[in-house]
Amino acid sequence: MTEHESKAHILATATAVFAEKGFAKASMNDIVRASGLSKGGVYWHFKSKNALITALFDQFFVGQLALLDAVLASEGTAVAKFTQLATLSGTETETLAAQFPSPLEFYALAAREEGLKTLLQTHFYSYQQKISSLVQQGIANGEFRDVDGDAIAKTFIALFEGALLVWAVSPELIDLSQDIETAVQHLLQGLQAK
Repeated sequence: MTEHESKAHILATATAVFAEKGFAKASMNDIVRASGLSKGGVYWHFKSKNALITALFDQFFVGQLALLDAVLASEGTAVAKFTQLATLSGTETETLAAQFPSPLEFYALAAREEGLKTLLQTHFYSYQQKISSLVQQGIANGEFRDVDGDAIAKTFIALFEGALLVWAVSPELIDLSQDIETAVQHLLQGLQAK
């Protein structure tokens, strides 16, 4: 197994272990056992459980930014791009929610662990910049009225994160994929140029 394959294997194994036990209850020993690798092999790639959790979420966020970049680079109106982004992100969020322990546990961990908190802040800032540029595109094309792109981007991010947190507390209230799409459609209606 190459170094890259070994690292990917550990990340996939950790995802399964965290989904089963949660971040708090899962141990590095659980991950080592499940991976079938030596303890030294796992620790060679990840010095701690927090480093492993950070790597998992970095991998997810990098994927989300790549998805956002692909949507932004595609042909079409800003409205079409927002709609596509809502559909894809809703599905991705639903997949993530099914793979990992409660988002509440993730946010609690991010509040305590500076590295994870910094990672989350960095990715949120990147999302904000990219979504704000999409809002500016919509304004320039006459699709949207003149609004503060950064404020709309923050609202868009809060919409996704808020839906995920409500789902974590009351999953029967939220269909992540459908409700995110609906919320984005309402947001777009409010942005439309008169």
